[in-house]
Amino acid sequence: MANEITRLLPYRSYDENDVINFYSLDAVTGEAGSVVQVSSANLTDEPVSMTTRGDSDSYNNVMGNGYSPYPEVNYKVSKVAGTGAAVRPLGIMLRDVRATDENGQNLIYDSVKREELQCVISGQAVPIATKGIFTVNVSALAGGVAPAVNSLAVPAANGTLTGVAFASAEQAEKDAAVGKFIATGDRVGQSSTDAFEGAYAILKLEL
Repeated sequence: MANEITRLLPYRSYDENDVINFYSLDAVTGEAGSVVQVSSANLTDEPVSMTTRGDSDSYNNVMGNGYSPYPEVNYKVSKVAGTGAAVRPLGIMLRDVRATDENGQNLIYDSVKREELQCVISGQAVPIATKGIFTVNVSALAGGVAPAVNSLAVPAANGTLTGVAFASAEQAEKDAAVGKFIATGDRVGQSSTDAFEGAYAILKLEL
């Protein structure tokens, strides 16, 4: 069974015109639903460059120094790590970023498995939503804590979110907020294990 890393639950409502599709994540893996911001976007550079893969299953290593160029999007985003003067969120990723599946097999060679996992491979452009309504699971919430309804959705560590009351929010938190939480709840596991059991919330993303 495929392992789950996404921070999003199925219910969502957004317009494709509010999705940006020309940045890749500057890390090997990353969870859908993570808050990201632009880390590199020099338009003088080519949008895509060809790089070589260093993993053990690459053509270069298997065949013995064969040239195996791999396309990578040069414009990058990184997961937001909290608030501050340098924090300017762009949106949330709509797909996971992964290099391998749960069995350690390279996803670059398996387009069907990528669709099953709802992911893009490392270096590939990842869709980023800037506006809409999304349901986030417990792993998207800092400390796994459910936010209060109508609280600001403020970035926390590793691209997660925390709820902060508007009245008590500091200016840096207001500046970095990506929207507000409009509903919250708790998922209770039944007879089988629920990977997303725990607090969850509906986020109104407004960027």
